[in-house]
Amino acid sequence: MKILALHCDYVKYEPIAKEIKIAEEVEKKPVLIKEVLLLLTAIESNDNEETVNKMIKNLEKVIKEIGAKRVLIYPFAHISTDLKKPSEALSLLNKFKEELSKLIETHKAPFGWNKSFELKVKGHPLAERLITAN
Repeated sequence: MKILALHCDYVKYEPIAKEIKIAEEVEKKPVLIKEVLLLLTAIESNDNEETVNKMIKNLEKVIKEIGAKRVLIYPFAHISTDLKKPSEALSLLNKFKEELSKLIETHKAPFGWNKSFELKVKGHPLAERLITAN
């Protein structure tokens, strides 16, 4: 499991077209989230619920360090070449959201969609980082 975490003033995304059969059902409308820690998230072939729990512990430190009030889980396969099967990845993403929601306001962009997005990353030293479950 890899996450590129970006502390943002805002993230705006819009689902454009389904990319896979198991894509989640969503409205094709823009979504804007302000003051958010964007979690560009790749679920990898060896990931499981234990991996999700380790990632949450690692993220907990980051969230406290930067004082984030909300997160956006954004499925982002592009940061790994060793991805889990889509149906299994979706299941783990949903588990990740469920567990993370216990700690912080949590949003999730739809899985299996091509999306347009724009963001404004904050300009502090901790605003950008790669997080793994190790």
